[in-house]
Amino acid sequence: MDILERIEQLYPSLTRKQKYIADYLKANPEEISYITLAQLSHQTSTSELTLLRFCHKIGCNTFLELKEQFRDYTQKMIKLTSTPTFFTPNIASGEASERAALLREICSAEASAFSDFFSKLSLAPIIAMSDEIRKSNRIFIFAHDISKVLGEFLESRLRILYFNATLIDLSDLNETQLTIKQLSEGDLVIFFSFPRYYFPIGNIAKKASDSGVPVLTITDSESSPATKHSTHLLICPTSTELFYNSLTLPMAALDLLASCLVIDSVAPSERQDFIDTLSS
Repeated sequence: MDILERIEQLYPSLTRKQKYIADYLKANPEEISYITLAQLSHQTSTSELTLLRFCHKIGCNTFLELKEQFRDYTQKMIKLTSTPTFFTPNIASGEASERAALLREICSAEASAFSDFFSKLSLAPIIAMSDEIRKSNRIFIFAHDISKVLGEFLESRLRILYFNATLIDLSDLNETQLTIKQLSEGDLVIFFSFPRYYFPIGNIAKKASDSGVPVLTITDSESSPATKHSTHLLICPTSTELFYNSLTLPMAALDLLASCLVIDSVAPSERQDFIDTLSS
């Protein structure tokens, strides 16, 4: 039985104040593993003594033990949401022509999606993100699961352009927590958020935003968890004929972002010469 199941089981026997604490924990489970006793006291409008009594009530000897059990719960949820989702077409062995025909259809669908994406893409978010990157002293890129591929790609591009970029694996809660706590003026945070969405990313993005630094989010939908805490948002669809999460369009958008940074590094008087070299 995990910590939330135990709280749910004991809920009828809790006092009014304890039920209020329980409701807060159930609504914000990913936050508890790195919140302090004083912060939780403030968030729940209860005394620290009441919180410690609550811990004992649900079987935790200390507040630290409560935090550890919520960390275990969060890690369990991360594993449950980390399995890639896709389907495999039912193709009989040796049917090479059918397989080739299906691949041609997939190629056509990918090309159509690619063309449709760029024909409708607003360049404003790309330019705004480029401006934020150029103004920053340190860039922290947060990604998880399949999104780490995108994070590694962006980190590599930024480092080639001499930006101080660091990729953080969101599933490493200790490193994530430490990085968010140490954010300061001149820092920039970039989140990658694609299905299946990483469980705690909404609260992590909120804490980053609350620190006062710009937050950029690259995701597939405006309804993804980190978007409401973002300074700038770039939407890149990922659903295709074969894979639930295709990185084709997000990767292309990152290339465009890197290209914008390269253009910004060229003096205005030299840009036409630069454009000419691209087309030659």
